[in-house]
Amino acid sequence: MEERFWLHPLLCSRLTPPNREARRVIEARRPGLRKKLGRLVERANARRPADQLKLTVDEAEKLAEDLMSSALARAQAHCAALGLPAVEIFAVVVMSNHIHLVVRARGKNLAAFMSYFLARVAQSVNLLLGRTGPVFPRRYDAQPILDEAAVAARVRYVLENPKKAGLVRSFDEWPGFLAVAGLHDDDELTTTFFDRTAWQRAKRPVDRAPFWRTRTLTLSRLPGMESVATRAYLATLKAWCDSPPAPQCLGVGGVLDTDVHQRPKQPKRSYRPYAFGTREQIDAHRRETLLRYTAYDEARDRLARGEPPLWPEGMYAPGGAVAA
Repeated sequence: MEERFWLHPLLCSRLTPPNREARRVIEARRPGLRKKLGRLVERANARRPADQLKLTVDEAEKLAEDLMSSALARAQAHCAALGLPAVEIFAVVVMSNHIHLVVRARGKNLAAFMSYFLARVAQSVNLLLGRTGPVFPRRYDAQPILDEAAVAARVRYVLENPKKAGLVRSFDEWPGFLAVAGLHDDDELTTTFFDRTAWQRAKRPVDRAPFWRTRTLTLSRLPGMESVATRAYLATLKAWCDSPPAPQCLGVGGVLDTDVHQRPKQPKRSYRPYAFGTREQIDAHRRETLLRYTAYDEARDRLARGEPPLWPEGMYAPGGAVAA
């Protein structure tokens, strides 16, 4: 969503940043933010037909605060319900117009996880803004991380993204959704979402309280660090973010004062790397991928000739991706 801001960062998270001064600024501005949300809800409700759901300010605040965390938790639960391997989430940050995730998804479950996650985000954003249609203009980018050093670099990149964007001095000031295991006192976060489907099936009753559901978002520690104490784990992550604080930045107050309908002045269009790791690892991964696609083409040709195909592990048969 590089072309526009989607939601106010604070309205995407009820998590409070570890930095005490940042929390003080947030609490001072919260009443004004609620007024902004009230105006947004009023405009959104005016756009909806009479028979469609019209949110109260309390419902909108509740929906927005857990928008990202509940979508991630529901996507994890969705993969579990399909019998797919668990998706491990190591780090996530929600910026004003994009998301960064570091995850481990085995087998075919990355596509299932991301499609379900982004669909839930789009539904909630459309519900809050009173709009319809697609929210994300293109498919997500996914690059493999090939070794532990590259994992550490990616986690650091995620944590430092708000600082490098010139928004806050350090990651512990970011007022939006930023999560790694242990940062908020636990590796699990309880989130809330509105079950709109169940409400519709119940003939849209006036009392919507019974249709709020909870899910648990599980955050994983990096491989090899599962048994490290929480304080030591967080100290390690902070040590990776060893660059000095940003000398000039918008600041927490400036971030919270940003107009949610504003467009970025200069949308960033950066080169998407093929993978993360050493040059040798990236070249080997490229060769392996080429061999897998060659094997896939051969299997497809065998299928066309009526011969039994042997599909490469983790790859779909023709039409399987559409069905999934």
